[in-house]
Amino acid sequence: MNKNNQEAGEMKVASRVSRSNYSKFLYLLISITGLILIGTEIYLNLGRTSLCQTEGCVIVHILDKYNTLSYLGFFIFLYLFLVSLLDTFNLSLGFFLKLRTYLLSLSVIVEGYLIGLQTWVLNTYCQYCLFVASLLFLAFFLDYFYSKKKENTSIYKISFLSFISIFLVTYLVNLSLKPLNFKLPIIVYKKDCIHCKEVISYAKEKNIEVKLYEIKDVLPLARIININSVPILLSKENSKIVIINGKEEIKKWFDVKYGIKEEAEKNLRKAYKIVEKKEHKRRVQLFYPLKSNKTVNNTEENGVCTIEKPCQ
Repeated sequence: MNKNNQEAGEMKVASRVSRSNYSKFLYLLISITGLILIGTEIYLNLGRTSLCQTEGCVIVHILDKYNTLSYLGFFIFLYLFLVSLLDTFNLSLGFFLKLRTYLLSLSVIVEGYLIGLQTWVLNTYCQYCLFVASLLFLAFFLDYFYSKKKENTSIYKISFLSFISIFLVTYLVNLSLKPLNFKLPIIVYKKDCIHCKEVISYAKEKNIEVKLYEIKDVLPLARIININSVPILLSKENSKIVIINGKEEIKKWFDVKYGIKEEAEKNLRKAYKIVEKKEHKRRVQLFYPLKSNKTVNNTEENGVCTIEKPCQ
């Protein structure tokens, strides 16, 4: 009987060791996958491209101006990798294992806001973000099921309840951002804005296709990106969004993007060959009119109208 009990005990110990080794291997696999994924994304972002090409990814890039989320994610997965690697050598890592639990718990809470933002506010998902979130959740649940001190599970319960609470709060406090179609350059305008009308007319005159959004429909987005005047141009360039504010700046962007100035200069050089010198001077003034000495206010000089006030 004692022999049978001893064998059963040895089998249980072997089973626990096997599960422990399996969990350590999963930790390593999750952390390496996260490191490769986020490291690749950071590298591609330097070249103004991205792993993710969905509209949700583009909007998240607008909100995350300095790519902070990617750098934080890389740090978390790097820590997971180092601790998991050392843990495979059965070293005593009490404090570092606890810190891993705290980092994963905090990550789960933050994901409650990020996933809620995409679900209720943006109404679109960033596939790259969801994949990273999935890896963090896998590591979190792995940490819970294979924790060496499972008698104290309060931190896991608090973190998961916090995730659900924050996810639901983003629904209750909903800014309702209107989804944007980035297939064409976007002009955000206001009805009484003379500068907006001029930019729109300029685009039509040059046969440039644009998508128009009235400021009242995208006001929360304008607030988020800290722009208080129109016209605004938004254009998708690879995985990044170009944001330009002001009539003159938008016109310059059109000129560079669509080669308008080069075409005008080409036409001018062509005209020079077939007309007399006096006629050429007149054409120069048509292409490049002299600046007026008329004094104008700063709003008019910048070619913008403030969102809150009527445009004058």
